[in-house]
Amino acid sequence: MKSSEIRKSFLEFFKERGHTILPSASLVPQSPNLLFTNAGMNPFVPFFLGKQKCPYVPPRIADSQKCLRAGGKHNDLEEVGYDGYHHTFFEMLGNWSFNDYFKEEAIYWSWELLTERWGFPKERIYATVYKPAPGEPAEFDEESYRIWFQLFQEARLNPLEHIHFGTKKDNFWMMGETGPCGPCSEIHVDLTVEGNSEGKLINKNSPLCIEIWNLVFIQFNANEDGSLSLLPSRHVDTGMGLERVCAIIQGTSSFQQFHTPISDYDTDLFIPLIQKLQDISKTTYTGTFPSSSKEISNSQLQKDIAFRVIVDHLRAITFAIADGILPSNLGRGHVLRRLLRRATRFGQVLGVNPPFIFEMVDPLVKIMGHHYPELIDKQNLVEEVISAEEELFARTLAHGLALFEEIKQKMIAEKRKEVLGKEAFVLYDTYGFPVDLTQLLAKEQGFSVDTKDFEKLMEEQRQRSIVAHEEDIVSLTRTSEFVGYEELEAEAEVVVLLSANRAIFDRTPFYAEMGGQVGDKGYVVFDQKKIEVVDTIKSASGAHIHRLAFTDDLKPGSRVYLQVDKERRHSIAAHHTATHLLHWALRKVLGPETVQRGSYVGPDRLRFDFTHSGPLTPEELEKIEKLVNEKIELNDPVTTEEENYEVVKNNPEILQLFGEKYGQRVRVVSVGNYSKELCGGTHAQSTGEIGYFKILNECGVSAGVRRIEAACGKALLNFLQAQAIEQDKRWQILHSKDPTLRKLPKFVESLDFDTLIEIFNRRNEELNLIEKEIKERQKAKAKKQEEELRREARQQVTEVLSRVEKIGSLPVLFLDCGSKPQSYLSLLWNELSKRVEVVAILACSQEEKIHLFIGVGLSLTEKIQAHLLLSKTIGPLEGKGGGSKTLAQGGLKNTIGIRVVFEKAQKAIRECLGEPIGSI
Repeated sequence: MKSSEIRKSFLEFFKERGHTILPSASLVPQSPNLLFTNAGMNPFVPFFLGKQKCPYVPPRIADSQKCLRAGGKHNDLEEVGYDGYHHTFFEMLGNWSFNDYFKEEAIYWSWELLTERWGFPKERIYATVYKPAPGEPAEFDEESYRIWFQLFQEARLNPLEHIHFGTKKDNFWMMGETGPCGPCSEIHVDLTVEGNSEGKLINKNSPLCIEIWNLVFIQFNANEDGSLSLLPSRHVDTGMGLERVCAIIQGTSSFQQFHTPISDYDTDLFIPLIQKLQDISKTTYTGTFPSSSKEISNSQLQKDIAFRVIVDHLRAITFAIADGILPSNLGRGHVLRRLLRRATRFGQVLGVNPPFIFEMVDPLVKIMGHHYPELIDKQNLVEEVISAEEELFARTLAHGLALFEEIKQKMIAEKRKEVLGKEAFVLYDTYGFPVDLTQLLAKEQGFSVDTKDFEKLMEEQRQRSIVAHEEDIVSLTRTSEFVGYEELEAEAEVVVLLSANRAIFDRTPFYAEMGGQVGDKGYVVFDQKKIEVVDTIKSASGAHIHRLAFTDDLKPGSRVYLQVDKERRHSIAAHHTATHLLHWALRKVLGPETVQRGSYVGPDRLRFDFTHSGPLTPEELEKIEKLVNEKIELNDPVTTEEENYEVVKNNPEILQLFGEKYGQRVRVVSVGNYSKELCGGTHAQSTGEIGYFKILNECGVSAGVRRIEAACGKALLNFLQAQAIEQDKRWQILHSKDPTLRKLPKFVESLDFDTLIEIFNRRNEELNLIEKEIKERQKAKAKKQEEELRREARQQVTEVLSRVEKIGSLPVLFLDCGSKPQSYLSLLWNELSKRVEVVAILACSQEEKIHLFIGVGLSLTEKIQAHLLLSKTIGPLEGKGGGSKTLAQGGLKNTIGIRVVFEKAQKAIRECLGEPIGSI
């Protein structure tokens, strides 16, 4: 069964039994004391506490809840990658009863689903029941014991062997020190080869006996005095990890073989991600696990751990961003940033430099997007955020690793085994290394980290930040007079100098970043010096904070002359007025329900986000662009007036941003007699100042929100000239691919603007047609070649069947396909696998590389697996590749020779079977 089938089967099973099936709640929990939704029961806490009544009739619920555990009490971060079943992100299959059914139904249904619906061998199932140790709460859960006793007895199994007792640690659930609580019954699965462990491995942290389902029976209330009282309502809360169910069902070939340890990473939830990472890293994943901490120094083992950590963290990161959590230095965002940086660091183990994690989002969306549509809606956003964050960390990663290497060498010289707190603090403060990343680096070298001293230094920094923040608050109690609507130069006085070269003046022509418009840049002229203004932002109190290149002799009270970069401001103003025209045109073409959802207004371009259900057609975009340019040609006046917000807030003719907080006084910006918006930005005096307007791109941002990027005026001219250069480069590449295609006319820089736009559009259209023509030719050529190769493969199959030999009990085919293309190997295997169950080792050589393909018939995977055989064959020969149990592909240098490769493969097969080693 595939993971999607298992999930669907679970939900359908409980739907048949009267449960309402709910979609997964967000990873952002409603509870303020939780960082993430970390258990299936989180969304239903109000029902357990009696604060809300379950609205469903009957009061039964089932779902598959996405969960994230990477901090706080429930934190599996350190275990991830080192075993096959701990994760930061996982899916919790659960069913709940709110004062409806209780222990009997919950236990019977769990048994029925596992053994009858899914086919779990009954003899491999063990149950635990609560039996308190002296001094522990409540009494022996006799009711659950009796139910399990009857089930095992009916299955002709010894209940005394299959039911085990657990104390408070494992079998009594509490929401907190006080509140709802109760006994729980865990279901464990014996994965030993013989399946007769008699439950001796339960809760022994062994991969050969895994807890698969926990049934919690909430029947008590924990009082403040430590006593328990019966609740007026009794509830059932169950949780079963989808990943573990998949691992057991898929890893045992639906319970047919138990010869190899199972792993969540060998399921269809992870295999495509690992394969993608193999392609990115050109490194093979072999699925090995450490048996002890000392074994981690093994190179291949380190790589396998890195594979698991990266694909695990990718899932957590992707789902978190899709639920609106973005990397930051606080709270959830900080955890997300830590996960990204940990994954980036593990990429170094595989020899991969960032950015690379974002490339694995697409296969994840293909795996899980059908059940979690938010992944599809937010895929572009997720990839952009991850890529940007990777690039941000990449700038400091190399320097941080170099510093850690210096620390390591110093430790070796000083013969110490602990990274000092101040050393870990420098890595954090200077290079953004979270302390757990430093701990990871230290662990790989057999070192520890003085976290106590690190936390002390962190607290000192927090106190300094608080003091600095308080100083800023005191300094920002006054506001700056903004004169930049009318003036671009002004005399002013320094009011406050802040840290990091920031200054506040009593009056300023510099517009502070706000409402999507970027802050002004320019100069402060003082004492015959020009100090660059790098950026301008606005404080909560309304003060304009100017970030300067340096402050030198500036002091509070100094008289200065402020100069805004006029050309930059004019370009920004033109783009801002263009957004108002664009907003008006969108509503004209798409309808009045189209509203703004965000914007960016800069000197180089504008970006406008708006509500719309799907992509705009080329005709709609052309019409919108035409409407904007028509208004620009009319040179309509742009006027502003101030009003009391109470006067205009209900005026339907004046557009206002939904959710925006406006002050008592607002500015109404009018363009002609057709566009009116509340806006505090700077604008052109007339539409003619905008110049020609062109839409550069239209795309989706999230569900129901689209984005248009555009440029106008000189910024558009700069863009088009840059694109013209790119067009020439594209043409050269296309012409080299197919010289028979006609040449394009050379770009002429001296043409007027309208002609330039016309040429730009025509050339783009022509280039797109040429690219399409080349792709169609290449596609047709490839299809023809593939048909010819497939025909050859069909003809060759009959011939090669007679060359199948026996190695031990395995039918094996070694075949050198000469200089055939690599694709021929998979085509030949497809034809071969239709005729016979065999282990096929197929090879071909091209230029300086040998391509190797290994196929293993499904019924033979119990004895040998393709990806492991590939690893044993090409690993010693410094080859690279990867695959699954049935298929694997790899490559290595041609200087080795195919015969040597085949000899390695034969040796590997005999080793797997325990046969004596011979030669081909």
